[in-house]
Amino acid sequence: MRALPAAVAAVVISGSSPAVAAVSPDYPLILDVDVTAVCGQPSTGRVTVFNPTGQVVEWRVRQNGVVITGSGTDFTLPGTGEFLVDAREPGRAYGKVWHDEVSDGCNPVRVVSVGDSVVWNQGVDQHQKFPRLTASLLGAATGRGFAHRDYSISGAVLDAPDVECPGSYVQDPDGDGEMELGEVTAQLPDVFCQLDKAAEHPTDLVIINGCINDMDPLLGIPLGITPGTEDVPTAVKRECGGVGAAPTNPARDVPYFSGAKVGYGGRGMREAIEKAHSLPGRPKVLVVDFYYALSRASFIPSWFCTDRGFSAQNEQLCLQNIARAPQRFEQFTRESGEAYRVAVAEANAASSDGPFAVVGDGLFTLDNAAFAADHKVWQLPHEDSQFSLRQEACPRYSATAVQCLTAAVAHPDTVGSRQYAENFLRNQQLRQWFGLDSVQSSLDMSREGDTVTLEAPAGQEFRWYFGDGTSAAGGRQVTHTYTTSGPHLPRVVVDGRLYEARDSVRVKAGI
Repeated sequence: MRALPAAVAAVVISGSSPAVAAVSPDYPLILDVDVTAVCGQPSTGRVTVFNPTGQVVEWRVRQNGVVITGSGTDFTLPGTGEFLVDAREPGRAYGKVWHDEVSDGCNPVRVVSVGDSVVWNQGVDQHQKFPRLTASLLGAATGRGFAHRDYSISGAVLDAPDVECPGSYVQDPDGDGEMELGEVTAQLPDVFCQLDKAAEHPTDLVIINGCINDMDPLLGIPLGITPGTEDVPTAVKRECGGVGAAPTNPARDVPYFSGAKVGYGGRGMREAIEKAHSLPGRPKVLVVDFYYALSRASFIPSWFCTDRGFSAQNEQLCLQNIARAPQRFEQFTRESGEAYRVAVAEANAASSDGPFAVVGDGLFTLDNAAFAADHKVWQLPHEDSQFSLRQEACPRYSATAVQCLTAAVAHPDTVGSRQYAENFLRNQQLRQWFGLDSVQSSLDMSREGDTVTLEAPAGQEFRWYFGDGTSAAGGRQVTHTYTTSGPHLPRVVVDGRLYEARDSVRVKAGI
């Protein structure tokens, strides 16, 4: 085992790091529990602990009334199902509990997640992250149980064309390729590097996203300050679609942290989707669409600009342009969703073994954005479940501590995360792939100008999502008029099943 960063160890470090004042009561904090389940045999596991004081740590594992304690790296579970892990310095209270579960290992649904802070599910405890929930729900629905491995990391770009994949990474203290310190913002490994790491094991499903950091979600998407992001549709086509990059990266020398420095141009989502399908096991691919981080339903406080550590010039630009940030985020959400849909369609059409990819929709609306009436994202830097980890880890391992500490803002909270997972399981193609009940059908649509008439398959209860961030209950047939330019892909949930229109809608009205 190679040397670990100070204050991080596979269970125990003795005095290797200076004490930290006012350590959160969450500590020692379980960073990761890797469990290997083998059919017909007890499951074995390994614990990784983060302890800022650098003192000796002891842990305990609790399952079905059995308690296992130790201070080494490995343990054996007494059974299957849910279990709890926590740790402490001897004689002190135990820190935050890690919730986990393990199946019998005979035929689990094997799920891998790769991507940026959206798939990492910034700020959410491990057992409530939507990739983990998706794997768990799929495992329960199939009766197979699940095994989940997560290679995503906050700050990752889709592709860094001029940067080689690193051999080791500070956010991966135990060297297994998974980013146990994924809360700490960084730009590498990119999604293609993550897929390389994921190739070590057979997989049934890959959950993936990418390209938002390549456009800079702080100064690029909302404000258009980062060079190359002035026009959102053009930037999405370049970064998500992988086409149209200039020979020289216009953002390479910007004087602030930005994924656009390394992520400009490069491969697009189709290449990432196809690479995911090439992993051992020829897995299916679920592409995660974006929610509305901000929308016109949001009230945006001034600290969005003033508390980010910007230079005086960039702070002033931020304040001047913040009024258009919600509209640009809405535009990015729609344009990236369309780019994902096109990438999936092209990858499926070129596949030699049939359709293998689908875009999963979280069915988020404008009101679910930050500082909106029904928000389902974190709104304040300190309110999320993982803030105590970032409070200690960001100054140690991040070059941009202020941005790192506030990184969970406008990411799905625990309610939004469950919404993602539950709606993914409504997707009829995904259900068919895994042998669940499914109906392959789509919406009928007619159009007159900016108004569409939509008709759903037969059912009793209908909830319409029009693709422009609005939603309504209704009957089997509805009419909707668009007031933004699109692209808009209408969807409907009928008696718990999700159906989509065959094509997106673009109209003349717009922002």
